[in-house]
Formats: sequence, structure tokens, C-alpha cells
Amino acid sequence: MARCEEGATVPVALLGSPGVCSKGLQRKGLCERRRLKATVSEQLSQDMLRLLREEIHTDVTFSTDYTLFKAHKAVLLVRVPDFYFHIIGQTSDSITNHEPIPVENVEALEFRTFLQIVYSSNRDIKNYEEEICRKMKAESGILQKKLDFNFQKCKNSSDYSLQKHEISEDINDRDDSLISNDNYDLEPASELGEDLLKLYVKHCCPDIDIYVDGKRFKAHRAILSARSSYFAAMLSGCWAESSQEYITLQGINHVEMNVMMHFIYGGILDFPDKANVGQILNMADMYGLEGLKEVAIYILRRDYCNFFQKPISRTLTSILECLIIAHSVGVESLFADCMKWIVKHFARFWSERSFANVPPEIQKKCLNMLIQSLVSIS
Repeated sequence: MARCEEGATVPVALLGSPGVCSKGLQRKGLCERRRLKATVSEQLSQDMLRLLREEIHTDVTFSTDYTLFKAHKAVLLVRVPDFYFHIIGQTSDSITNHEPIPVENVEALEFRTFLQIVYSSNRDIKNYEEEICRKMKAESGILQKKLDFNFQKCKNSSDYSLQKHEISEDINDRDDSLISNDNYDLEPASELGEDLLKLYVKHCCPDIDIYVDGKRFKAHRAILSARSSYFAAMLSGCWAESSQEYITLQGINHVEMNVMMHFIYGGILDFPDKANVGQILNMADMYGLEGLKEVAIYILRRDYCNFFQKPISRTLTSILECLIIAHSVGVESLFADCMKWIVKHFARFWSERSFANVPPEIQKKCLNMLIQSLVSIS
């Protein structure tokens, strides 16, 4: 277990140090994970639905029943590729957001519902896509082809290549200017998250570059703005960065940035082993990612506190580290739970050398809580 380094903003805490939950904790762990997954999934759906309704950074417009609908090519491409290639892929490459694309034989209300499903549904939406395509009465050759979409074949469209780890020609060979390829096999919160994550992992039609720690991250203004209040402000008309093709972020490393991007797009429920949970918790607070904070707190409760079950030797030190992290970042609920657990098992902790290394301020709080608990008992 890594220790707090003097002068560090957030204690260094590496995943994998504490013991994995035992069989007795599996039921508790599964329950907590289901709750977290439902929460993160709902947040992602609501953020994407708001992105559609508020028409944030849209780049394509549809017209049906004398009604205009603004949307995002990237979202349509990754969620309803048959629809995308039929109605957008067959138009001129020069089409702009100011030239509405007509949608034939589909009523405005039905098309609005279709877009809402595309942006927010966590279920299989293939049936909705097929129904819309049928009603548009596409040319039989196109519709029957059924465009077996996958990210390898998408390179046929020069503007929307989804080749994995594809690097633009304007990037040179220096290590400090390469696109970050640190992709993790982490579970997305839903099918919506799984689809959106492909946009990031495959570098699909991004419209902004983010430089962090010598790495370039290719992203989408719309999704960044929908998911993070920090990016929403930065990419609006108020900041100079709103008109730039790239931005540079300070104070985080490329591992933490990649975790944040995986969460923004996919709502991931875990972190890679090399991630610093304390730093990510602090970063989530800075960038207005409440869902990412919940994931970090869940991981701390699971991997450092074993969901506050009976104490074992290897969890004594890890809970103390969790206590320090919660105090440093200001997560009061987690800090209080750690304190209560430590006071409950004070006989095991007072003799631990690791407790002597806890900052005096926190030691004093533990002692005060212990005294209060003894007074209440008496």
C-alpha cells in the first residue's frame, strides 16, 4: 500500500493493494454495483437527452413536417449506422448544419421520439432504426444491403474512419505528441455507454484535441459539454478555448485523463490498476463529474474498506488510507463511515504503526469520537 508523500495534494492510493472482497462480501458487492450501475447509466442517459434537447454543438439538421431537428453526426453514426449511411452518407460531403436534410414519410412527433431513443435508450434500438428506414422508403438496393456496420468497414467513408488507434497525418513521430492509446477493458454502465465509448476509443470524427501530460486526446465538444460542467463552460462562447481546435489541461496526468474520458463516454464502473483513486476523486470534483465521484467512492469502499465488514489485518492500513483520502478531498460521508468503523474496532487500530502515521488532526478526531462513544455508553 502506497503511503502519503509529503507535500502531495492527494494521498497516493493504488488499486489492487488491498485484498479482494471475500465470498462473504459478494452479495454486498453485487448489490452496491447494481445500484452504482443504475445510477451512472441514468446519468448518462439524461445527459445525452439534454444534449439533444438543448442542441449543444449540433452539426446536422433534419427537416420533416415543416419541423427542424438538430442532432450530432457522431452519435447517429455509432448508434444507428444504417440510418446514418442512408440519410447522411448518401448526401454530399459538403453539406453543413445550415442545410436541412429532408426525412421523407416520417411525422415530426415520430422522428422526435426516434431521436430521443437514439440519444438516451439503454436497450437495443435496432428495431426503431429499421422502422424509420422502412418509412423513409429507401432505395431497395441500399435497404436490403442492411449495411453490416462495424468499425473496420467504416473506413470506406473518408471523413468518418473508425480504424482503431488511427493517427492523423499531421501528428509527428515524437512520443510527446502521439495520441493516447491507453485503452482499458472496463465495463461501461449500459449499451448506450458501450456505443459512445467507441467514439472515443476509435477516434471517430472528433472535433477537438485535448493535450494532457504530453499526450493528445481526441474528443467531441458536444459530449464533453453534456457530461461535464467544466467543459460546458470552457467550450461555450465565454472562454477563449471555445473557438480553438485544441485545449491544454494542467494538473492531471494522461492516466487520470484517460479514466475521465472513459467515464465521460462510457460511464465506466472501475478504474485500471495503475490509477490513483484519490487523484481521480479530486479530479472528478474539479471537472463537475458527480458520477465519477460516485464510482471512485464505490471503489474505495470496496477495495479499501471491504464494505466495512469485520476487520482483517490487511484492511486496517487500507481503511486508514481511505480515511486520509476522504479527508483530503472532502468526502464527508466516506470520512464519517471510516471514522465510525475505526472507533468501533479501536483496540485493533491503536497498536498499529500505520495509525501513528496518520496526520495528527485526524488522530485527534478519532480520539474525540472514541471518547464521545464511551461517554454515550456510560
